[in-house]
Amino acid sequence: MIIMKEHALALLKVKEAKERGEPTYKVSEEVREREVFTELEFQNFVRLEKPFEYTLTYWGEALVDIIRSMEKDGYIKHPETWDEDFRWLGSEVITMIYSTLMNDGKPGKLIEKALEERGFLREIEEEKKGRYKTLNDYAKSIYEIYTEITPRLEISKDLAQYIRSMAPGPAEKSMLPEGKHFPLLLESMRLIAFSVPNSDVYSLTGLGQVVEQALRVMPFSLEVLISEDILEDFIRALDEGIDALPDAGKEVMFALALFDDKGNLLPAGEKLLEVYKLWKKKSYPFHRTFNLEVFEEEILKTIDKLLKKHEEQAGPLPTKEEIVREMFLRPLKEYKHLVEYYGRKINQDFNYKKKEEIKKKFEELKTVEELFKHFYEEGGKWHKKMMDLVSEALYSLESFDLITTELTEKGELYYVPTEHGRKVLEDLEKHGIRDITATGVKAITITKREFIAPNYDWYKQAVDEVLVRSGAPTDSGRLYSELAYTIKRKPHLTRFELMVLHKIPSAGMFLSELFNEFEEVMREEVHLAVEKLQARGFLEVLPNEGLVLTKAGRLVKEAVSSVPEGLGNPINPFMFRIVEAIAKVGNLYVKEEKVRILPKQFEEVERLTGLDHETFLNELSLLRLIGMVGQNSLHSSGLKLIEAVKDIQREPLEEL
Repeated sequence: MIIMKEHALALLKVKEAKERGEPTYKVSEEVREREVFTELEFQNFVRLEKPFEYTLTYWGEALVDIIRSMEKDGYIKHPETWDEDFRWLGSEVITMIYSTLMNDGKPGKLIEKALEERGFLREIEEEKKGRYKTLNDYAKSIYEIYTEITPRLEISKDLAQYIRSMAPGPAEKSMLPEGKHFPLLLESMRLIAFSVPNSDVYSLTGLGQVVEQALRVMPFSLEVLISEDILEDFIRALDEGIDALPDAGKEVMFALALFDDKGNLLPAGEKLLEVYKLWKKKSYPFHRTFNLEVFEEEILKTIDKLLKKHEEQAGPLPTKEEIVREMFLRPLKEYKHLVEYYGRKINQDFNYKKKEEIKKKFEELKTVEELFKHFYEEGGKWHKKMMDLVSEALYSLESFDLITTELTEKGELYYVPTEHGRKVLEDLEKHGIRDITATGVKAITITKREFIAPNYDWYKQAVDEVLVRSGAPTDSGRLYSELAYTIKRKPHLTRFELMVLHKIPSAGMFLSELFNEFEEVMREEVHLAVEKLQARGFLEVLPNEGLVLTKAGRLVKEAVSSVPEGLGNPINPFMFRIVEAIAKVGNLYVKEEKVRILPKQFEEVERLTGLDHETFLNELSLLRLIGMVGQNSLHSSGLKLIEAVKDIQREPLEEL
């Protein structure tokens, strides 16, 4: 969807022709005017009645009425006065309107000016919220048109060659090849989107990506390679057999290499089927992302190292104690990427009062053990602190389905990488240790939606993390964006993440406002907590930097509403294993919102969790401490946690 000066003027010309009693508006022979009307036709705003003669569609009439009313009410000037490059409507504007609607009607500083320039804001005052700007009815009507209208789909040979010549994105707009008409045509069909607020970054959309993939295996043998008519014939051939088509239809199917001579699907046909499903059903995946910190990566690598050592030399298995021991033997000077991580954790413990001493000690000390002994000397606290850090990392790795646990013959718990964890290990070996942020991964996953591109900062983050290169996801970027949708998440909240979650309402808050809830020195910690909350599926950061809790986020916030904030990991995967097992073994009492369980059934619960006896008792005690589990029951907060996990484990296209 794209309306610039020339599109708005063209729509007004068709309307004025109708008002003069002319049945159609005849387009001149000037090339650009014909291109403009093609772009409007593909958006379903005008309809071709005769060669080069157009009328307005229902939605075109509605859009013209909006333009005239907004001019009359003083929200915009007549399109004649607009700058030639002014994008009154575009993918970035639709994203801005969507973000405002999602964030309780608040646009935020990032996009407020852009929406105001387009005449889409009004000022209101409410008792609790005070005076602020929000969307006017015109903006809401525009968004309604966007959601209701179905653009056309037609890929000519020339447009296909343009698509094949461009980087699919995410990429900076300057990377687009020459040819003004082609990007506008792609945007008219919702095959490309641009970033808020200034269109600095572009990417092929979910539909655009599958179209591009189809064109990679399809011969450019006809003047039109993909169209609605071709798609309908293609589906008929699939359902009824290729002989059901007339000879002309068969020729098109064979010319595009969709079927072989026996009527079997070829690679181009398989890809075109993906195009058809997305075009017809508009089944775009909901948003997911992924996150991994350097310390977690080191723990994952340590688990792998200990397992290999065990297989080769009968060394110890990667129990928690062995992992801690291995980390203590590690010289800091050989692992510079851990310095920042440890510094953050120690800064947090000492409330950022010893920054200079911490910095100095990092330069002096040689091993992790020396570092922790210096800062946590009393009563062996240095060992406990490392144990806490390792435990937290292990919880996080399991929450992202990268490790699981097994029991030795003696019933001792140890850790092993999952299939997903093995893939991450391969990537770390190839590309090295570095933070994989939720924002960087989101720069890729968000492009799979219908009409949205990542913000410039998101894109830059992806480039810095080797997730995007040369205007396309790298193998690493493809891996982590794939994991965002394929891992089976389990719930985990650290102490600090819980503090941050408590500060965030369901909607209506911005990232800058969240930072203001904490001391300035805690800004980095807050940012990292937001990264984790996004990756866990509890929070969405909108393109306007608005914060919106997901369904799972709202549920888990309710589930932990009475949990004391001093608890280290108030929700962790081991606790969820117990909650899930109790729900399976016990009996649900709907009116009481409880699951009741007999004391003797706890043996079966323990077996189902796969935990060792000591760990099981410790985690069960924590669940009772926070009030999620009673002596012989699972309370409503536990049921909310189960419901939250169902949401974060939903299939990408599953409806709520």
